[in-house]
Amino acid sequence: MTSISVNANSSGQVTLGNGAQFWVYLSPQNDTSKMVSTWRVTFSQGDWSDFISSENPTKQIQTPHLSGIFDIKVELLSGSTGTWRQIPPQAGSNNEIGCNSNCASMVGIVADSTNPLIGSINAHFWTTWDAMCGVGAN
Repeated sequence: MTSISVNANSSGQVTLGNGAQFWVYLSPQNDTSKMVSTWRVTFSQGDWSDFISSENPTKQIQTPHLSGIFDIKVELLSGSTGTWRQIPPQAGSNNEIGCNSNCASMVGIVADSTNPLIGSINAHFWTTWDAMCGVGAN
């Protein structure tokens, strides 16, 4: 296992190995943290699933020895309707993320505008597969 210090909405340490890991990054662009206040990102593969949300934004998910392609769903709570709405990926990303068992991957959320139309979905997300990997994988 390799321990790496990071600073991307994380608690500061990531210990790589023993399964894919994920974290969520809120872009500073367009004041995303203010524009997108209530959000959640759900990661799933087969019977396994977990999420990171605005209630605990620095949470890092460690899968139980899983790797490969995971499905992701990125949602925002709409202030105007009070319902969860799925946001679309930016060009080049989709609703999946890949991660090897000795790596960490991340999902980034970015607001489209600081002055959105009422009721609009004002954000997109992007993915970075295997953003950090440990050496000497197990």
